[in-house]
Amino acid sequence: MARNKYPEETVQKILAVSYRLFLEKGYDHTTIQDITDALGMSKGAVYHHFKSKEAILDRIYDQYYAESGLHAAALDAPGLSGLEKLRKLLLLELTDPGKLSIDSVTLSFRSNPQLLQLMLTSSIRDASPMIQRLLEEGVADGSIHTRRPRELAQVSILLLNVWIGLFPGSRDEFLAKFQFLKELTDGMGAPIFNEELMAAAQTYYDHFSNLLDPA
Repeated sequence: MARNKYPEETVQKILAVSYRLFLEKGYDHTTIQDITDALGMSKGAVYHHFKSKEAILDRIYDQYYAESGLHAAALDAPGLSGLEKLRKLLLLELTDPGKLSIDSVTLSFRSNPQLLQLMLTSSIRDASPMIQRLLEEGVADGSIHTRRPRELAQVSILLLNVWIGLFPGSRDEFLAKFQFLKELTDGMGAPIFNEELMAAAQTYYDHFSNLLDPA
């Protein structure tokens, strides 16, 4: 069997075609067969690089963040306190056009049990340490006052990504959940959710109202 001389090029083709199909057909309605047909590849060729459709989506997320510099724009922002960096990070998550495009894929199949597993794992493995780092920066510079940065990071990101992200409810319920998270973090000495972020949450819901509103 001939070896693929350009495996990374093949990976990028798989990601690009899969992402296009996810946007066009919806994640749940896109099969591995659809992907292989569009690529002109065998299933074995795709499975050689990705063990599942979920693995493809996971890689799309990882690559987007790496290439967009979305997190770096907040984490490495000069002259900002830890609290200000946290606010900037969350604002970008709610407003960045590229992030909104990817969210449109995941929101369309938020009842999928594989997505729940992916979001739980990603939240604790990837997002939580980043939030913890900024909380600790805020404690060090005096902009945040919490004795539990690790636990606060984990709870906050799970509430954001899973409780709010996957189970948004109606617009009023969605905003009530954000208000609860604001009161929770305020009470823990991390007043992250200012007026700008709360307004961005409303805009985010309205942007995806056709996917989020259960009515």
